[in-house]
Amino acid sequence: MSNVNLKSLSVPQLLSLRSDIDVTLQARRSELQAQLAEIGGGGGGGASGRTSRIKGSKVAAKYRHPKTGETWSGRGGVAGWLAAELKAGKKREDFLIGGGKPAKAKAAKKRKAKAE
Repeated sequence: MSNVNLKSLSVPQLLSLRSDIDVTLQARRSELQAQLAEIGGGGGGGASGRTSRIKGSKVAAKYRHPKTGETWSGRGGVAGWLAAELKAGKKREDFLIGGGKPAKAKAAKKRKAKAE
């Protein structure tokens, strides 16, 4: 590779050099992608080639504000509206969707009814 003094080149020469570099990089990229396809790693999705099954999936709302209708799934940080209500002295259970019983309790009740 030749040493080029970039400061001494004119603008058209710099632009020409830039296009030459772009062509070389595209060719090298094509070669590397072909090699990667040969060894069976052509997929995208992160550094390891894996993607999460959970990421982006929707979760049913667990809590609902009775006046505004805002919901929160119970995952991640506490929703702002719920945090304000908790600070005002209310309980999280007051905002549960579906009669205020957790899903596990409902499932246990169904199993018990089936057994009888």
